Amino acid sequence: MQVLIDRIVEKTGLAPEVAEKATGIMLSLVKTQGDEAKVTQLFDAIPGAGELADRHGGDGARGGGLLGMLGGGLMGGPLAAVSKLQSAGLNMDQIKVLGKETLGFAKEQAGEELVKDVANSIPGISGYL
Repeated sequence: MQVLIDRIVEKTGLAPEVAEKATGIMLSLVKTQGDEAKVTQLFDAIPGAGELADRHGGDGARGGGLLGMLGGGLMGGPLAAVSKLQSAGLNMDQIKVLGKETLGFAKEQAGEELVKDVANSIPGISGYL
């Protein structure tokens, strides 16, 4: 995971601790909103991803609870993640870089097909592929 965090620091100019938190928020989004079986395969291929997601991800509820269901998964998913990332100090350009770098790293570790399957199971994420 440190390789990914270092890339995010380099590409965004974020402090390392902010980049780590932002990466954890992004991974938590994937963990809670993605297809559970596919996410398990993905996280198995990326050592430390699950732990980082758990450390920075909030309640860990799949689908974002009742509000998530009412918002088609978006209220507890991508919109909540963007809000958390902005609260952590990222601007929209940095959030876009974070998404692209995280998915790019995941492709390197787990393969493009699995990453596409996971990304396509999360509304609003496939645009970062």
